[in-house]
Amino acid sequence: MPQVKIIAKNFMDMVASLTARDLNKLYENPFICEAILRSLPPLAKKYVFQMLYIDGAIPAKTMEEWVLPDGFTKHKVAIDRLVQLRLFSEEKKKETTYRLNSTFQSNLQKHLINGGALPREPMPSGITARLPTLEDLEAYAIGQWECFLLQLISSAQAERPTNFSSSMMKVFQRGLLIQ
Repeated sequence: MPQVKIIAKNFMDMVASLTARDLNKLYENPFICEAILRSLPPLAKKYVFQMLYIDGAIPAKTMEEWVLPDGFTKHKVAIDRLVQLRLFSEEKKKETTYRLNSTFQSNLQKHLINGGALPREPMPSGITARLPTLEDLEAYAIGQWECFLLQLISSAQAERPTNFSSSMMKVFQRGLLIQ
């Protein structure tokens, strides 16, 4: 019997076609969590953020109370998408409850707390010794700013020669800053 291979049409379909084990591995990367979050429908994003710092399961009835009467179809679409991506685990005991995937939840929390910064390796001491200090950078910036202002006033009044490139001078001329 020939095997049928499902071809994903977009990123979210591809993610939804992964196994639970593969999805949990994927959700271990905070940047993937952010990409998944950005790809969700707006109401699904809202649900993820509302449940991001809730450790327990939320009853489906409670979530339905969050929705306006005319938004019930969007609610169903959002819940279906979240369950399909295994971001929500659906538990049907006495009543239906939803719980946010713990791996996704912890990594998205880390990503939000750290500001989405990439983890960096410390710089070697040989490089950091050559870096200018904050005072050096400030003195350089002030010098460049004064040079710029003197150039705008008049290049003849400048005490020291300005070292602006010809392209920078053209920008000044086009902006009618100098003649």
